[in-house]
Amino acid sequence: MKYKEIATESGLPWLELDIDIPHEDMLKEAISLKNEFVKHRDEDNGGGAYRHKGWRSLCIHGIDPQKTNHFTQYGYNSHEETPYDWTDICARCPITHEFFKYYFPYDVYYRVRFMLLEPQGYITPHEDSDEHRLAPTNIALNNPEGCNFKMKGHKGFLPFAPGKSLLLDVGNTHAVYNNSNEDRYHIIVHGKITKEFKELVEHSYAKNGPQ
Repeated sequence: MKYKEIATESGLPWLELDIDIPHEDMLKEAISLKNEFVKHRDEDNGGGAYRHKGWRSLCIHGIDPQKTNHFTQYGYNSHEETPYDWTDICARCPITHEFFKYYFPYDVYYRVRFMLLEPQGYITPHEDSDEHRLAPTNIALNNPEGCNFKMKGHKGFLPFAPGKSLLLDVGNTHAVYNNSNEDRYHIIVHGKITKEFKELVEHSYAKNGPQ
């Protein structure tokens, strides 16, 4: 099955990517940077049904380490005009930086962010896109017991585990609840699709997709 069919026509809520992640070292780097994380999308708590608690973020690649929202929140109109770059924190997370710069199969990145959900934190049901497609990539650096990711279209919880990468359809309603006493650290990756990434998705679908 070809990439376009998998990403836009399969109807899959998620796909596990067959890629090795140095997640233990990345987790140590993320923990060492905890004091740099900022509240993510805190403006969402001002009204409406969408709420979250204990949700923090830090950009590895983006506009600025602490500008973690979508480019439109900072006055830009497109990815092309947004001044994305590796941020200053890369000097303090060299293993993470090196992995994305040299090994993950993207050439052009938009936002690459550490995401932290604190103990007893939550992200209430919401959608991040009006369209259905498999994107972005969500990488679990850890996933404490009791921390669960629920998505419409999938029975049960998504099978996140330390080091596991899932390509998600965030056009589906989804929610996260960290019913544990530990911080949950993930990385979310947005970027321009490459031939190598398409090949990874096709290989992963053949290995991990519906049988």
